[in-house]
Amino acid sequence: MFVMSPRRVASRLATAAIFAAPAILNAQNSNAGWDAQQILRTESFVKPPENLVRMITTPRVDISFTNASPDRRWFLRATGSDRGDIKAYGAPHIWLGGVQVDTRANRARSLTTSNRNGLTLVDPKTGITRAISVPAGASISSPVWSPRGTQVAYIANFPTGSYVYVADVASGKSAQLSRRALLATLVTTIEFTADGRYIAAVLVPENRGAAPEHGDGGIEDGPQVRLTDARAVPQPVHFSLLQDPHDKAQLTYYTKGQLALIDVNSKSVRAIGAPATIRDIDASSDGAFVRVTRMTEPYSYLVPVSAFGSVEELWDASGKVITTLATTALREGAPADNGDPTAAPGAPGAARRGLGADSAKRHIQWNPIGTGLLYVQTGKIVQWRAPFGANDTTVLYRGSAQLGTVMYSSDSSTMFVTDSGATIAVRVKDTSKRYNLGRTVTLPAAIAGFGGGGGAARGAADSTQGAVLLRTSAGGRRYVIMSKDGKSIALSGTRAYGAKWATQAPRPWVDKLDIESKTRTRVMDSPANMYEEFVAPLDDDVSQFIVTRESNTTITDAWLRAAGSTDAKKLTTNLDVAPEVTGAQFKRLEVTRPRDGTKFWVEVTVPRDWKPGTKLPGVIWFYPREFSSAQDYERSRYVTNINKFPEVPSARPATATKLWVSQGYAFIEPDIPIFGDAGKMNDNYTRDLKENLDAVLDAVVDAGFVDRDKMGIGGHSYGAFSTVNALTLMPNFKAGIAGDGMYNRTLTPFGFQSERRNFYQAQDTYLDMSPFLRADKISGALLMYHAIEDQNQGTDPISSRRMFLALQGLGKQAALYMYPYEDHSVATYASDLDLWARWVAWMDTYVKNPKPAQAKAALVP
Repeated sequence: MFVMSPRRVASRLATAAIFAAPAILNAQNSNAGWDAQQILRTESFVKPPENLVRMITTPRVDISFTNASPDRRWFLRATGSDRGDIKAYGAPHIWLGGVQVDTRANRARSLTTSNRNGLTLVDPKTGITRAISVPAGASISSPVWSPRGTQVAYIANFPTGSYVYVADVASGKSAQLSRRALLATLVTTIEFTADGRYIAAVLVPENRGAAPEHGDGGIEDGPQVRLTDARAVPQPVHFSLLQDPHDKAQLTYYTKGQLALIDVNSKSVRAIGAPATIRDIDASSDGAFVRVTRMTEPYSYLVPVSAFGSVEELWDASGKVITTLATTALREGAPADNGDPTAAPGAPGAARRGLGADSAKRHIQWNPIGTGLLYVQTGKIVQWRAPFGANDTTVLYRGSAQLGTVMYSSDSSTMFVTDSGATIAVRVKDTSKRYNLGRTVTLPAAIAGFGGGGGAARGAADSTQGAVLLRTSAGGRRYVIMSKDGKSIALSGTRAYGAKWATQAPRPWVDKLDIESKTRTRVMDSPANMYEEFVAPLDDDVSQFIVTRESNTTITDAWLRAAGSTDAKKLTTNLDVAPEVTGAQFKRLEVTRPRDGTKFWVEVTVPRDWKPGTKLPGVIWFYPREFSSAQDYERSRYVTNINKFPEVPSARPATATKLWVSQGYAFIEPDIPIFGDAGKMNDNYTRDLKENLDAVLDAVVDAGFVDRDKMGIGGHSYGAFSTVNALTLMPNFKAGIAGDGMYNRTLTPFGFQSERRNFYQAQDTYLDMSPFLRADKISGALLMYHAIEDQNQGTDPISSRRMFLALQGLGKQAALYMYPYEDHSVATYASDLDLWARWVAWMDTYVKNPKPAQAKAALVP
């Protein structure tokens, strides 16, 4: 069977969708009368029952308050549809080592598929909203505030190019800043310099010539060549890798851009240096210097672009390299100490790493309260001023070898550092005044998206672990929010109740902390019967702030609150678009496995009009996880939020699987813990999988929810893999649904999921876990679906294709639907609706309303 390479498949799919499905009955489907057989056989996008269409496509209310102006009067929202348009996803694109390029527009495909097409300003105190005019026919990406908050810059994406626009907040009018198009393949965001005068950007080079082809006239000029050179380079399976020298040439062509500073007032463009393969840029406050991270050769056929080498340099305004700040080598095989092979191209974490050695400069950043750079080196925080010579440094702070993050307060009076696991506050004017805030105060990273940081505490009810509240300014730099009197900061955390998780919900809180006395004052505390989460402060004293509130019966909304008061002003009016789901009856059962007494949990949702004694058809949807002990499993439940509203999300309705209850099914979500010694849990995978599912079936049948003879099972990714395993191990299920899975573990020979042994070290386990090798044992009708451009490691679409051919050859009841343009989770309305149509038709046919004739007919071509 011919399988197109990833770089070719995208352009081919622009003209033809591939469906390994039954013969066509009717190319146009109206869903009239809900003909399940017609739905399953139709070779074009179909739609599910009307109530599912409504729940999936009804626009959700945007309740977010995340992108605040510098004075925090306005919050900026990008508006548009909740799901993608199949036409945008189907726009021609190529894959180059994991980088998706819209070649027509010289940008990352993610900008082409943006579903944002408007900008709105919201004042939470008055409720006033103001629309910003944006160019017609463009999608919107990367909206950012100017440092003074008088302007908003954004990227406008047109079919043939992306351009920088700037909007005036007072008038709401937008203007194109430059007629030069962006080269937005690796650098996909824009930022103002800290003084607001410039926007640093990467532009399409002038006179760069035509794009390279695969040989003369597009005719390949030789074979693909690979040599091992006797090196051991174990790798996970990647969807997209460079294939030949022509791919390498195309990668350089589509990533080599011209660094430029665009003057916001005059709109003049100043080119800086020569075009380069730029992964990241970070300009100084005045635009006199730019930190530039370049992708470096050699390129590789073994790893994606995210693992290619890079060098971070400091350039002056002419493009001269002043110094090299950091280098990262090509990472083939084991990850290097100073790199993250999973970081996306252009991500700050991928571009701004140190050299990895103790003497290296780490946590390099522009000085947020002065000129030059700051960095951490051998237990010191150092200021490095222009012209950045060896002697242009001043030590600001001396600490231990565990010195880490450095950050300043928004009023510049206090520096905060992490040292030996504790957070320390240091007065800038007198560094002898140091206040150790302890290990319960965590300091997030100085650059948004870069490095570690604090988070909600997940422990006992008296936990005081909290993360320092920050605010973001121009350039993505973040500052500690400090009170106007310079005495207090704010912390956010969450009390969780450990083993009491089933009766007590986690409770977020916010405290003000006096850094000198360490006295805490509670500003916000979520009540026990509601989940209230802190969103954003409206001033540095945190006297007013925005929260979200929800309960298991009340949909989430945003509220304006004042410190020290229980009064609150509702800011949004969210709508429940799926009352059939949110009003359903919910049950939680503790199940005991007979062989060893292991206990685990199962959640059951049944239609809101279900009456005890009524046995429903059931669908189990699951995703196994590995644990070394029962105690580890039980601790994994501590994050459960019993006050969460069961809302059907807008972003990924295909994973909002509780929608099954709207179709008359009991929906069953069991934990399926796989237990074993550390590193060897999977040796017990098939045994635990079967025993756990047996126990689940007994529990839900005995509780009176389901008819044992009308049970289906399904899952996505690792859940799909486990679904097919279940169908080969058990005769209990009439049908299964498996999406984007891997069914032959010999195709992932160097590890998968939590398995770290390779195939040659644990061959019996790999073979035992491969349902492809037991395809003849499958009982029940199996529907498989797979995204044709699934770039998830270890779930190459070839697995579903080969599994389908095996089932075809064995005469099993099966179907396979291959979704064009989609990745590991579908993103468009067309695919989402189609999935649900075929899912419901499949389960209705083989679980809810089986007929003797259908039991004999295999749905194969």
